[in-house]
Amino acid sequence: MIHFKDEQAGIITKTVQTTESKAISRMIEFIDAKEIVQLKCGYDGKMFFYHKGQKIQEVDFKMKDDSCNHFAFFLNEKLVSTKMNSEAVDFLDALEKGLPTYY
Repeated sequence: MIHFKDEQAGIITKTVQTTESKAISRMIEFIDAKEIVQLKCGYDGKMFFYHKGQKIQEVDFKMKDDSCNHFAFFLNEKLVSTKMNSEAVDFLDALEKGLPTYY
């Protein structure tokens, strides 16, 4: 499940859900990127990954600021940030706009 939000207003503007394994695998590939220093520029959304109905991971993301696009999540109780590439931005942008996605 992905929540897109308006950071200024503090509201969720769109929610997208999928159980399609190709889309989920693609998103995990995007998140599993080069680790970067912690960025403090806010977030445009949050992803929730579930397995058999149990939430197994939350990932915050920033996708609307080229100088700050990234994913942030806890791994083994440590906050980790990874770089979001332009393909990930395009993928998330298509989901937010309700466009057909690509894999």
